[in-house]
Amino acid sequence: MTGKSAYRIGIVDNDAMVLRALAPLLADRLRPDGMEIIWSVRSGEEAVHRCVDADSRPDLVLVDMGMDEVDGAMTCRRIRAFSGRIVLLAMTAHSLNLYRDAARCSGAQALLDKADADGFVARIRACAAGQPYVESGFSTPGEAHAALCGTLRGRSRGGTPGTDAPGVLTPPEQTLSAKESEVMDWCIQGYTSREVAERLGLTESTVKTHIRHAIAKLGVRNKLQAVQRWTSLRAGRTEGSERIEDDGRTEEVQS
Repeated sequence: MTGKSAYRIGIVDNDAMVLRALAPLLADRLRPDGMEIIWSVRSGEEAVHRCVDADSRPDLVLVDMGMDEVDGAMTCRRIRAFSGRIVLLAMTAHSLNLYRDAARCSGAQALLDKADADGFVARIRACAAGQPYVESGFSTPGEAHAALCGTLRGRSRGGTPGTDAPGVLTPPEQTLSAKESEVMDWCIQGYTSREVAERLGLTESTVKTHIRHAIAKLGVRNKLQAVQRWTSLRAGRTEGSERIEDDGRTEEVQS
């Protein structure tokens, strides 16, 4: 990258031990290629501010999906709504299947395993070389930004919503998993996370994880807004659909 400005990388993870280990590791391996870690923070809110500020704006951000308060999905969504250029690589120490949908719907380009240091380096190097890594089923930064802003031109070019075709994202409300939909169905009836957990035979933390994913996929900021949005969507389906499948869920929630 001789003659070019350094490729700038930010990292956000609320686990201080992970930051202390990951940042130096990546810095040592990427510095010879003209890349630098310009910041590492523990708050999603702080990461968003760093991305908005031109002086601290990175080319790529590694985002932990399991953060508290402003979680990884919301962090990605807020950065992506601001920028169609910054590459977002989500990461997790848990099963990739747990966060893949949330990462994809929030504008990230991939979901990486924290234990795969070689994978991190290879993907970041590709991005710095002008070949942004985009995992299958995910969108480029520009496509994801356009989708979140409601201006995705790909649909006007014959794309089919609900597919993995480039430039096309599934409408957020259609990407909730069956369990996320079931949890939200109970939430709009006024039940707390603990009460939903008891009724579904799940742990309260699992229910809260489903709610966080729903918040990200619905494009809202918190649980209250998610309940309002889901209530509106459910009402729209009931009033506007020509045929409503009877899967037993509505009757169960209302009982």
